[in-house]
Amino acid sequence: MSLELAHPGKCRHVLLLAALIAGIGVAGTVRRVRAQAGDQSFPVMGASRAWAFVQAADHKLDYLPGEVLVKFKAGTGVAGQQRALMALRSRPAVTDLNWIAANIALHRDTAESDSTILAAQLREQPEVDYAEPNYLRHTTYTPTAPGYAAHQWNLAAIDMPRAWDINTGGSSNLIVAVVDTGVTTVNNTFNALTWNGNAIQSVAVPFQMSPDFPASRLVGPADFISSGVYSSVVVDTEGHGTHVASTIGESATGLAESGVAFNVKIMPVKVCVSYWDVQFALSASGTTGYAPLSVDGSCSLDAIVQGIRYAADNGAKVINLSIGGTRPSSLEQDAIVYAVGKGAFVSISAGNCGAPNSSECPPTQVNPVIYPAAFAATIDGAMSVGAVGPSLTRSYYSSYGSYLESVAPGGNDLEGGASGMIWQATICFRDSDIQSVLFPRFDRYCGTPYEGTSMASPHVAGTAALIYSQGVTSPAAIEALIEKTARPLGTGGRNDEYGYGLVQPRSALFGFGIAK
Repeated sequence: MSLELAHPGKCRHVLLLAALIAGIGVAGTVRRVRAQAGDQSFPVMGASRAWAFVQAADHKLDYLPGEVLVKFKAGTGVAGQQRALMALRSRPAVTDLNWIAANIALHRDTAESDSTILAAQLREQPEVDYAEPNYLRHTTYTPTAPGYAAHQWNLAAIDMPRAWDINTGGSSNLIVAVVDTGVTTVNNTFNALTWNGNAIQSVAVPFQMSPDFPASRLVGPADFISSGVYSSVVVDTEGHGTHVASTIGESATGLAESGVAFNVKIMPVKVCVSYWDVQFALSASGTTGYAPLSVDGSCSLDAIVQGIRYAADNGAKVINLSIGGTRPSSLEQDAIVYAVGKGAFVSISAGNCGAPNSSECPPTQVNPVIYPAAFAATIDGAMSVGAVGPSLTRSYYSSYGSYLESVAPGGNDLEGGASGMIWQATICFRDSDIQSVLFPRFDRYCGTPYEGTSMASPHVAGTAALIYSQGVTSPAAIEALIEKTARPLGTGGRNDEYGYGLVQPRSALFGFGIAK
């Protein structure tokens, strides 16, 4: 599934090394050029990980090549784990695995790039519970450049002003995790290396925090993408995570827009790469040329799973996942179950494959099942969320099916162009447009229209935060409350196009005698 981008006709030429085209490993094939040393250097991801994203994009893979996730059976010791690994041609050592959680590890194989083969070989071993390729998810949205005056029809559509009469913006002690492309947590200028069309050049890249998310509202940031290890410094170089966070909790103190639960704390958890993350990493490794545009908004399962578990372990009581893909993952499902078990409600975008020939979806499939949204139907405390436009009918792109549980405003450009989309503050599109900008900046924020189920899901996450703030702390109870108070849409009661219906924050806050 590839990300649909604004201005699809303006495509950069992709200049990749012959080694990449041939699928040769990185080691020994490129000259390394170091960015300026010191605290001001951009937190670049490891070169090998950047190459994996590039290879996946170049070969249209839905997994990172040569990477497999394995869960060993409970009670399996080191000797048993090693026996299972001996089934692979590379004969890796247990000590070479990257451990994600108890009994769960990531293996990067140097001898086999087809991750489906690695997973099949490991699944046959008696010590292994399950094994699967390190699948890729993608952010589920379409951005566009602002062209109309910003207005928030979406909040009026779900009666937010009257909901705020009951609970004004949620509790300032409640943490909502945005597991996404990140939300910038520093005011700094970093030195980064990038391609200028002729050579690799060092440039100063400025970052600023959103004026609507002061430092006091950003807690427990975590980056599972950059530097190859967990980092507490997070920067959003794509804009998706910030836009999602703004729908959940943007305050209207700095810019014109507002979010659903504008008092809550936001936990930025970066698990998705942007084009610029990959471009800076490739340039730092000495690779000349531009990165593929299709790497933008890609999220690997290992990072997603670590991000979900991290959020649940560090106090998040609501988690938003505006990501999706067509391959099921037991590891991802287990992580969501784990988070719900720790007391976190999980809101998940349903996907943007509801229209034939969608550029975000497999060309041979019409409305395929999207994961992790499809897991929500079997997990009390997790909800899949589809999108409606200003007319409150299903947005043409919004995925649907038996797993769909609710809908919320996600925007529809067929209903008024940009004015029918979801406007929230994020990094200014014109400053980092990957199809026209050579030297980006991330220090300015604009009200920007996006559309997608990525934009619908945070409306439900914000509603869940308001309900939690009223004292309903069980994820299953929050889900039941949202379902029972939803406004039915379409025919009959619950249906495959709208689930239980349109989320109604005010009605949900009145439910179960919470408010009178």
